[in-house]
Amino acid sequence: MTTVWKTSARVYWCPNCNVPLIAPKCGLCGELGVKARGSPPKDFRPALDYDFKILRGAIEREFGTRAYDVLVPSEVVLFNKIPYVDQASEVVVDGWVMGNLYYSPDKGVWRFRPSYEGAARLVAEGAAPHVEVLRGEVRLWDELSRGDVKGDSLPASGKYVVLIDSKSMAIGVAVSLDGERLKVVKVWEPQRPHARGNKSNWELAVKANEGHLEGEEKRAEALITKAVKSRNVFVSYSGGKDSLATLLLTLRCLGDVPLLFNDTGIEAPATVEHVWRVIDKFGLELIYASAGDAFWRSLPVYGPPARDYRWCCKVCKLVPIARTVKERFQGEVYAVLGQRKYESFARLRAPAIEKSKWIPNLVSVSPLRNWSALHVWLYLMRARVEFNPLYREGFDRIGCWLCPACELAEFERVRELHPDLWSKWEGNALSWCEERGLPPEWFKLGLWRWRRLPREAKKFASRMGVDVSKIEERLAGLKDVEVVLTVRPCEDIYEAQGSMKAPIDLTRAATMLKCTGGRVVINEKLGLLTLRMDEGVASLNKNGSFSIRAEDAHELKRALEVFVKSLLRAKHCNSCGSCKNWCPTNSIVIEQEVDVKDSCLGCRTCILACPIATYMYKFSTSVIGDEVEK
Repeated sequence: MTTVWKTSARVYWCPNCNVPLIAPKCGLCGELGVKARGSPPKDFRPALDYDFKILRGAIEREFGTRAYDVLVPSEVVLFNKIPYVDQASEVVVDGWVMGNLYYSPDKGVWRFRPSYEGAARLVAEGAAPHVEVLRGEVRLWDELSRGDVKGDSLPASGKYVVLIDSKSMAIGVAVSLDGERLKVVKVWEPQRPHARGNKSNWELAVKANEGHLEGEEKRAEALITKAVKSRNVFVSYSGGKDSLATLLLTLRCLGDVPLLFNDTGIEAPATVEHVWRVIDKFGLELIYASAGDAFWRSLPVYGPPARDYRWCCKVCKLVPIARTVKERFQGEVYAVLGQRKYESFARLRAPAIEKSKWIPNLVSVSPLRNWSALHVWLYLMRARVEFNPLYREGFDRIGCWLCPACELAEFERVRELHPDLWSKWEGNALSWCEERGLPPEWFKLGLWRWRRLPREAKKFASRMGVDVSKIEERLAGLKDVEVVLTVRPCEDIYEAQGSMKAPIDLTRAATMLKCTGGRVVINEKLGLLTLRMDEGVASLNKNGSFSIRAEDAHELKRALEVFVKSLLRAKHCNSCGSCKNWCPTNSIVIEQEVDVKDSCLGCRTCILACPIATYMYKFSTSVIGDEVEK
């Protein structure tokens, strides 16, 4: 189920100057603006070069050449991202939504469906196919035969047609089924077009918002100055628009500060080049964190990352950043970030100043927290700085080019611009699928982006002829550990019996289990390891079978979790270094393999910090009888 935004950015529109405003009053003419239409959270961004290209193509394919000029008469066009099975945005012109531009993943094309304002303008100008409905009432999903309408000949199957009433007012949109029938996909009260604004441009928009931008700038700088209490500070720079605006603000109020860029190893080439240009332009120190080839080394172990299985963020971002910060700074350090609350629900809840949960001794400061994307773009236009060229190429976010948060439309753009990169990713991912008996469609249709498929993804897969149940069955079969809990309080039995899919090296297991704080003993003759922890006693056979006993159900679950996580670490550790970064006593050494010194306190911080323990326990462990105590 799609979560609904309950908050929106305050975006207005000056009807005189025909420009968007980030505050109610226009700085050019002094008039009060009206609220710009759009769906929450109204995180509007300007349409740029490639956006106009796909928008023109989609409108002209749907309605013909005149339709584009009617709907897009100005360069000031905003895109507002909306929920859909793939990439989709409302197209805002003159402060009104003209329609939805969306990528159809089953057809591999961009399409445009007009809204009530867009439909009314098209009808008024005779710029799109429309038919008069002869029925009294039209409802959503109604099917209309040729006898129910009159007017233009019906378009080809799959194309949109505007519905009008007897007074030539737009009342909805239908899709042609076969050239003889229509299916109603949108209905509304009769609409005439609203007055079209004067042609405008972004230079006017910046001038209209000049005073508002200065106010926002001062508030953001005040937050930075108040939050940063030492010279241990850097700007975290991703190469995106938000971090660029953050950099400009920080330089204004703190002077030259280092810029930290983390190269995840899966950054777009244009992003890396942009970072170096920024460093040269401002003459800043670059703190370079790098994951190297960590993603490609980890892929065979974890498999493709997913929206609900983001091991890549820890391995490729948090670990190298934590390592680099620890090497570069002593004590508490401040990172000025370009995070905004309208980007995600997680960031909506995050405060502007926050101690990092993932990087020791780091305090994050987010001066743009309350800014919308429109604030940021107007600020950058006012500063006349060069931003990442990927924005002009159709990307509305900058980051790893194979991020599971991307839509299929974005992946298609990556494939067009960087076929070599995509070929490498596709080859590795398909090999992983083949080794585990997953069909290639799991990757090619983008289903890999979830470990637990949401309803919309399942519906899309079914439309494409893919048996989702078989995929889910195969994914369930990838479990590395199976456990059965036995809890019988009346008999004083609290026990877990489990096994790993393959034998395990007891020496490696002992190293990782040492971090639990328990006492580890190996009997080489019997091929048996024994662990005594505060929660209970565990025994492990070299064939991978194990048992755990505890004094109550709660202790059993605690013992099971820390024990199994340690076994997974022993089996799959790829020396990412997260444990070493977090160890408070520097007891972890990573050379060929991980070693734990006797100075280890058994605090288990390294277990909490380990990506293997976090993600593989969640998706690779099957526990039967988990609810038995209830």
